[in-house]
Amino acid sequence: MKRLFYLIVILVTIAIGVTFAYRNSQMVEIAYYLGLKWSGPLSIALLVTFAAGVAVGYLASLQMVVRMQRDLVRARKEVRQIEQEVQNLRALPIKDVL
Repeated sequence: MKRLFYLIVILVTIAIGVTFAYRNSQMVEIAYYLGLKWSGPLSIALLVTFAAGVAVGYLASLQMVVRMQRDLVRARKEVRQIEQEVQNLRALPIKDVL
């Protein structure tokens, strides 16, 4: 069910993107720094801008993801140590106080 939902979302997104590109095919000129210019369809310019934004957002969140993975590894190691201590304590014989 989940795969079907994702497939439908992807197909709808592609359909919207294709119709958007078809309806916005006018040419635009983009001027960069140092006199560089690019001329092309508006839809391509927006697609490149969106992709660059996704890439920058991914790179910005990468540091947090790496830190969280490192913390997870450390926590799992600590859990294994504590579980080993519990097993060792359970294996100790019980001494009668009397």
